[in-house]
Amino acid sequence: MSTWNGLSDTTLEMPFKIPILQRYILWEVLRVFAFVLTCITVLLVFVGVFQQATERGLTPAHALQVLPFVVPHMLPFTIPAAMLLTVSLVYGRLAGDQEVIAAKSAGIHPVSLMLPALFLGATLSAGTLVLSDQMIPWSMTKIEQHAISVLEDVFIERLRTELQFSDRGTGLHVHVAAVDDRKLIHPVFRYAKNGRIVTMQAEEAELRLDLKRQEVVIAMTNGFIELPGDHRVFFSGTQEERIRWEREDEVRKARDLPILSIGTEIEQIESFRETQKKKRAIQAFMSMTGANFQQLVGDVKTTTKELNGDRKRYNKLNTEVHSRYAMACSCFFFALLGSPVAIRFGQSQFLKSFMLCFVPIVCGYYPLMLGLMAQSKNGHISPVWSMWIANLIVIALSWFVMRKVVRY
Repeated sequence: MSTWNGLSDTTLEMPFKIPILQRYILWEVLRVFAFVLTCITVLLVFVGVFQQATERGLTPAHALQVLPFVVPHMLPFTIPAAMLLTVSLVYGRLAGDQEVIAAKSAGIHPVSLMLPALFLGATLSAGTLVLSDQMIPWSMTKIEQHAISVLEDVFIERLRTELQFSDRGTGLHVHVAAVDDRKLIHPVFRYAKNGRIVTMQAEEAELRLDLKRQEVVIAMTNGFIELPGDHRVFFSGTQEERIRWEREDEVRKARDLPILSIGTEIEQIESFRETQKKKRAIQAFMSMTGANFQQLVGDVKTTTKELNGDRKRYNKLNTEVHSRYAMACSCFFFALLGSPVAIRFGQSQFLKSFMLCFVPIVCGYYPLMLGLMAQSKNGHISPVWSMWIANLIVIALSWFVMRKVVRY
């Protein structure tokens, strides 16, 4: 019995055993995928993370401490690209070395040669979904905690080098004459409190962060505090002032939430909308009964504004769920498209087969996905079907190329 496809007597007795040829291809795909994924991830980490860290005042040591949390955050984006490049490399080389032709002449169906890549693509799709659903929210939480923990050091270092610091989140602006160790010399603080700008100046001050209360604690010595329209209040000795530091956006982004939490919030929004609609109907009935049309118009405007705000949040959450599933499945669909394209055109040159896959994906797939996501978040289209349009196009192209590979 021919063993070209790895089907020996032992294989027939043990149907679950992977044939030799498929095992060989699977090993090649795994080996190349691990190398490509490592290269892409390292490149993005050193180009993106360290650049952002430098711009935000973080030292290289701080950036290295964040890396264990940044890498899982990037994997859902690097894995599909690495999978596409891997199948282009492996199957392009198989086609270029005439191994595909030799296998077909031995009676092996071309689709069976693609099964290792499809199996790995399906496995990576499931893994990518878990990463995007569990690891990204976890890594974002860890990154925020670490950023807060090093914020005090970044603050002091920025003042030491630039003699000034501004933070949009707190609205705090600081100017100093010098920094002695961690002591600020002749500092001037400006921040907003109850809608008014507060100015504080002292001979020296020390700053620390209260992470539990999320406050900036400033201990000043010999200075004054000035409010707009008020006289200066001078003080001697030590005066402590606390500044509440709040995030610009109290609501967590949909991308930072697991699907289970998103589903719970969607149910809450739907329940609130139903309650508001009933409330609006009752208010309209009462206003019309009393001929109070001015109150009717005001109630309608207020309720409509609340419903529109919840509708925007609902659209973002709903789009995130469906886009997360669609983007995770892209690993499998990229393997489904990249394998036959590499076999079909890899005989001439690898670069051609890779560009035939990579350019449409970069210039077509992702722009289409981003455009559909934007429209879905705005409520113009439903994410239930729109998030899968790009994948359906990839499937159609795969079917077209697959026919050519099987026939020729």
